[in-house]
Amino acid sequence: MNKDFSNRRLDRFGVIPYSFLEEFRSKDASTRRYLLNSMTLFASISPEQQHQILNDLIQSELMNLAEQSKKYLHQNVKVVLKRMFIEKPLSEKEIAEYYYKYYTITGVIPEEVTNEYLNILVNFILGIEMSKLLFLMSFVEQQRFFELQENYSAQVVLFYRYIKPIRSKLIKEKIVNRDIIGNYYYNRPWVNEHELLDYIFDLFDLDKIIYLGNCAKVFTFEKEYIYKAPDFE
Repeated sequence: MNKDFSNRRLDRFGVIPYSFLEEFRSKDASTRRYLLNSMTLFASISPEQQHQILNDLIQSELMNLAEQSKKYLHQNVKVVLKRMFIEKPLSEKEIAEYYYKYYTITGVIPEEVTNEYLNILVNFILGIEMSKLLFLMSFVEQQRFFELQENYSAQVVLFYRYIKPIRSKLIKEKIVNRDIIGNYYYNRPWVNEHELLDYIFDLFDLDKIIYLGNCAKVFTFEKEYIYKAPDFE
C-alpha cells in the first residue's frame, strides 16, 4: 500500500478536516481505538438511528454544560431580568435549551466552560429575553421604553436596530391590527413561544442578539410608566 494512501483519500474526498485528523493522532491508543470502534458501529446503523444517537449525545452534553454553569447564569442573568420584571426559573433544562439554541446557530459545543464563553451566553440569553419583551409590548409601550433611555445613541440603536424591525414584522404577520384612530399603537400583540422564537431568529442574527443582551444590563426600565394605560383624551 502506498504510504501516502490516507492523505490521497482525504484530498480526494475532503471528508475529515485536517485539524480533526491531527487531534485524533495526538490521542492515546485506547482513545483512538474507542473512537474508531464507535464510528464503525455508527456507520453500520440506519440514518434515522444515527440522527437519534447524535441528538441524544448532544442533549446529554448540553445538560452537563447547564449543570456546570447554572450558578454563574443565575447570578448574572436573573438580576437583569428581575429589573425588567421577567420571571425565569432558569432550571437546568431551560439553560440546556438556551445552550441548544446557541449550538444550532454556531455549530459549536465548547470543550470547557470558560468565563469568555459564559459571558457570551449571558448576553445571548438576555438578548433573547429582551427581544421577547419588545415583541410583546404595544407600540406605545415600546415608544415609552426607548424614550426612557438617557443616552441618545442608545435610543437610536434600540429603535432602528430592534424596535422598528419588530414593528414591521408584527404588521407583516398581521399580529397587530389597526386601532380606532387608524394606527397600530395601542394593541398589545399575542404570540406563542414557538412563533416568538421563530420571529426573533428570523429578524436578528447572533451578533444583534448578543449586543441587545449586553445593552440590557444598563437599560432603564420603569414598569409603571411603560405599561400605564394609554390616555385617549
